[in-house]
Order: sequence, then C-alpha cells, then structure tokens
Amino acid sequence: GRSMLECMEIIAIATQKGIKMYTVKGGWQLDDTIQSKVMAMVFSMVAEIERDLISKRTKEALQTKKANGVKLGRPKGAGKSKLDIYKVEIEALIKNGSTKKFIAKRYGTSESNLFNWLSKNDL
Repeated sequence: GRSMLECMEIIAIATQKGIKMYTVKGGWQLDDTIQSKVMAMVFSMVAEIERDLISKRTKEALQTKKANGVKLGRPKGAGKSKLDIYKVEIEALIKNGSTKKFIAKRYGTSESNLFNWLSKNDL
C-alpha cells in the first residue's frame, strides 16, 4: 500500500508473526528494531507523498485539457460495430430467411449483440 499507516500496520503484523521482510532496493531488513521502524516510516512517507504528487499532477493536467476545450471521457453514443461492414450481407441473409442464430454464428458475435445491432440499424 501507499498509505503510511497501512504500511506500518502491515509491517507490525508481519513482525508479530515472525515474518522477515526485506526491501528489494537497498536490501534493508524490516524487523522490530528502531532503525527498521524509522526506515519503514520514511519509505511509507515517500510513497504517500509520491502518490499525492501523481494525483495532483493528473488533476492539473485534466483541468488544463478541459480549459483548452478538450472533451474528456468516453465518446457519447454507440461506436462502430464489427457487423457494420457486413450490413449488406446481413440484410440479404435476413431477406432470404436465415435465422438470427445462424447469422450471429457466421459473423462471430452473440445473438444479443446481433439483435442490438439490427435494432440500431432499423433492420
């Protein structure tokens, strides 16, 4: 975790259970000594500050983009469907009496997706 309290709690629980913890970078052993507790606290504080800075930079960048008129988020409405390129073929299959199940299987989609696509395209 990146919360200092969360990290200290995890280290305390691990120490109580006799688990030895080592940092990957630097090879520090985190145990019940004062030095280890100080190092763990420093690492935890640095991680928490880093998380806060990342969050702040992200929010500022999003505000800047918004101020410059960039629309954020997912575009409204349905996107393109993989069935769109087969519209003429699907229309012909429907006119010839093919089942929806057959059409869905032929174009590698589910029946529910095909039904949604058909209603969206007024077929």
